[in-house]
Amino acid sequence: MKYFLNRNCLICLVMFMVWGCTKNIEPVPNSANLSPSLSFPIGEGEFNLSKSLVTLGIPVVNLTENVPGWAKYADVYIQDTFTLNIDEVFDQSDNIELIMFKVNIWNEFPLAGEAQVWFVDDTYNKIDSLFTTEKATVPAAEIYSNGTVVGTKFESYKSTWDKERVELLRSATNVIVRAGLKVTEECVTEQNIQYFDDYALRVQLAARVDFSLNLNN
Repeated sequence: MKYFLNRNCLICLVMFMVWGCTKNIEPVPNSANLSPSLSFPIGEGEFNLSKSLVTLGIPVVNLTENVPGWAKYADVYIQDTFTLNIDEVFDQSDNIELIMFKVNIWNEFPLAGEAQVWFVDDTYNKIDSLFTTEKATVPAAEIYSNGTVVGTKFESYKSTWDKERVELLRSATNVIVRAGLKVTEECVTEQNIQYFDDYALRVQLAARVDFSLNLNN
């Protein structure tokens, strides 16, 4: 009998301890929401004189020196196209909170540089542009008289898109990056043009996506 009472007391004590330790714990939820971020590079374009150049308008720079034809235009560009593949993010996320695009520009030319980014669909119809008012710009680099670059100029830009604007990207399949130079008479001369083949304007584009996931048991 003594053993029976002691055994029952022990069981009651354990039950009391378990109840005391768990009475304030909430029930285990049957679902959970996560808010992860995903960062990925989109592409990188480089402006250099070995590529096919695009000139805008008509020659307006009054250069009489022995310079190439492109140097007589105020704006000269190159364009690169990259695949935009964020379908998986749209498919696997319940809700994209925002997308932040980041553009980095490095300039070795003694001319100011600029960049614009367009998002296009399968038929290359423009859906939206990264910069809606002003283009991304970078100052001219400084060079020595022998053509050596004193210091490469660098600028970085961020553009954050909310949910409403992000929806436009569902039909975007490609990104067009245009990188160019602003030509001036003061910065292009017969003496320094010989070094321009050694310079480059590089544009790098990346994105960060913040989205939510609903994990159901």
